[in-house]
Amino acid sequence: MKKQPSPPNRRGRLVLLCFVLGLILIVMLAGTVYLQHLLGRIHYVDSDTAPTLSPEELDAYLATQPEEVNTAPTMNPEDVTFPDYDADIGKDSDVINILLIGQDRREGETRARSDSMILCTFRKSEKKLTMTSFLRDTYVKIPGYGRNRINVAYAAGGMSLLDKTLESNFGVHIDGNVEVDFYQFADIIDLLGGVEVDLRNDEAQWVNRETGSDLSEGTNLLNGQQALAYARIRKLDADGDFSRTNRQRKVITALLDAYRGTGLPDALSLLEQILPLITTDMTDREILGYAVSLFPLLSRGEVVSQHIPAAGTYSSRSIDGMAVLVADLEANRQVLRDTLGE
Repeated sequence: MKKQPSPPNRRGRLVLLCFVLGLILIVMLAGTVYLQHLLGRIHYVDSDTAPTLSPEELDAYLATQPEEVNTAPTMNPEDVTFPDYDADIGKDSDVINILLIGQDRREGETRARSDSMILCTFRKSEKKLTMTSFLRDTYVKIPGYGRNRINVAYAAGGMSLLDKTLESNFGVHIDGNVEVDFYQFADIIDLLGGVEVDLRNDEAQWVNRETGSDLSEGTNLLNGQQALAYARIRKLDADGDFSRTNRQRKVITALLDAYRGTGLPDALSLLEQILPLITTDMTDREILGYAVSLFPLLSRGEVVSQHIPAAGTYSSRSIDGMAVLVADLEANRQVLRDTLGE
């Protein structure tokens, strides 16, 4: 008579299953704890409760800021019209709009004018990142403060007021903000091991004078201070701030290209050091949601850039002694709609 095979060891299988599930739970718990640790290294602000300046305090602050001599034709401020727009550009669920704010804060200042404003628009379906620089001298209407350059909005009311100013003047929706001052920008470049940038001869000589370097025309590996000096150049070109913002986007694009293939261990090590240098008004939940959506774009997406006001849609004028860019807001709104989508 044939001997029947032994029944499966159900108890042993159950023990193995519990062990595997327990191991998965431990890994998930450890990952959650580490993720919270990383998020805890970011400096958070509540943009709706951040300190604001009164109109009188803002006037006193601006009186301490030097004005460059300008020879632009004079224009009456009352001749500039400001239609109000709904913030519907980029409000589609397929689009994420994150505003990068760079400020040139001086010693003793808690907040300065925003020296750099780059809207990073991520279109998930197209795996495309569009970087839009808003020129700091653009003449706008700031809610509650009247007419001034766009960079004054940040000095007066921080991220929240800057967002409202962009929304009311250009109709663009902002999902969140990330801020870094220029000294932290230099530190981040150093932590990343520098950035490779192709320099013209006059650009190389400018950076050399500013930093005591010995760079030359062509591709150079720039450290933090060199990259900062390069990104701040505005007097070598006739279009001034337009070329300066182009250099800023060029540095960011070079960094993205250089670190697209970074492995997870190296990426986490860099995040440990970089996250404490940035400030945001986004919640942990928003950051995690955006990170999941944006990872494919940052690793292999297309990157394009532009500036606002767009070419042919503005005039250089002197208003109340300020050299400003008076933009055709409707034309620029259409440029944003065409490039960023609904």
